[in-house]
This record gives sequence, C-alpha cells and structure tokens, in this order.
Amino acid sequence: MTAKTVVIYGGIGAIGAATAWAFAREGHRVWLGARRLARAERLAGAIRSEGGLAEAFQADVLDGPATAKATARLAGEAGGIDTVVNATSFLHDQGKELADLSLDEFQAGVTPYLTALFNISQAVTPHMGGDGGGVIVTITAPAAKLAVPGHLGHIVGCAGSEAFARALASELGPRNIRVVCLRSHAISDAVAAGSFTAELFAPKARAMGLGVQDWLGGASATTMLQRLPTLAQVAGTIAFLASDQAGAMTGSVVNLTAGFTTD
Repeated sequence: MTAKTVVIYGGIGAIGAATAWAFAREGHRVWLGARRLARAERLAGAIRSEGGLAEAFQADVLDGPATAKATARLAGEAGGIDTVVNATSFLHDQGKELADLSLDEFQAGVTPYLTALFNISQAVTPHMGGDGGGVIVTITAPAAKLAVPGHLGHIVGCAGSEAFARALASELGPRNIRVVCLRSHAISDAVAAGSFTAELFAPKARAMGLGVQDWLGGASATTMLQRLPTLAQVAGTIAFLASDQAGAMTGSVVNLTAGFTTD
C-alpha cells in the first residue's frame, strides 16, 4: 500500500479524530485542520506517540482566502493532496417550526455548511488529481431525505451538501478526482467522545423529558437495525471510500444510517 496524504478539516471533532486515527493506523500521513490549533496539535502528537504520521494546521473553513493559503502551504510541504475529508459541522436549530424560526436560525443550518464545502473544495482541488488521483469525502446527515417538522434549515443544508457533491463530482471526474458523500445517522458513541452534538440534541431530548443518551437510544429504535452507527464504523467507511477499492465510486451518497433511510 502506498502512503497517502490525508487532509481532514474539522480534524478535532469526534468524527474527524476517529478518522485521523483510522488513516494513521493504515500508514497514511494525516493533516488535522481546525480553528483551535492547540487541540489539533495535541491530537497530532498523540497519533505520533503511537507511531503514526500526523501534523496540525490552523484553518477557519468559513474564511475562503485563509483556507486556501493554509491548504497551499501544507500541499507544498506534503507534495500534493490525495484525500480530503470534510468533517466540519456547525451548531444550528433543530426543533423550531417556521412560525417561530428566524431567518438567521434557518440560515445557520444551511449557509455555514455550504460555505465550508465550497471553500474546502476550492482550496484543495488545485493540489489534487492527475495521475495520482484524489478523493473528497464529505459527511452529511439523513435529513436530506426527510420531510419532518422543525428541521427546515437542517434539511435544506443536508440536501444542498449532497447536491453540491454530485455536481462537483461531474466537474472533477475528468481530473481523476472523486467526490463522495457519507450520510450517517446520529453516532452512538460520539457524545461520549466529546462531540458537540450533545449540545445540538439536548433541546430535543429535553422536550421529550429525556437525557441526550436516552434520546439517542430512542433514535436507534427508529432504524431497521435497531442501533446507530459507531465512530469506528464511520471512520472505517471513510477510509474505504478513499481507498483504491472504491476507485469507481463518485457522485455517490453512501448510506450509513442503519436503515433509517433506504437510498
């Protein structure tokens, strides 16, 4: 296996960190991008202490020029980029219906997600493709295929991210760059790993008189498998999507919702 350069934006979140460990254990060199550089450096140091190859860099993916500059710098040092993982996420409203929802609250489920996806894609693509190929993986939630009350911004944001990835795949395919979405349900052990989703899910859990962990247990009961995906499963699937075994996949949405959605 040839070691690849893997750049993870949102590298200190629960998904980003689990993905970094998965790639590092396969012998790839991982670059962890985050706004909080100190945390990214601590994670990179932990990976190196276990024999992995990891570096940290500061990146605010909502700032396009800064993201492009930081990405160009690391691509120059690494000699290009093979794999990009967009594991960024942002707090947004889940629960308010239209009458009680402000425009800012609606846009919080849409604008930062699409801005990050645009800025990351524009920053990395000059350093990918050709004979070496490349893959961009972005993570979405099941909401793109749902029609449920109280999730307007979240649903539109997820649908937009999946549509963006399909459209981008059509542009980048001739350059030998694949673009894939991973649609995951809520992750069973993400809250325990420090994910901000504890804060995201708390209002819905409180409205039902539940704690977040109990709410997650109820969510698992809505899936065909009666369980939620784990961080290890999400990270392992991302590593597979970036591998040569998945080399014919692009413009696809990979379903990791335990049967909550079926396409």
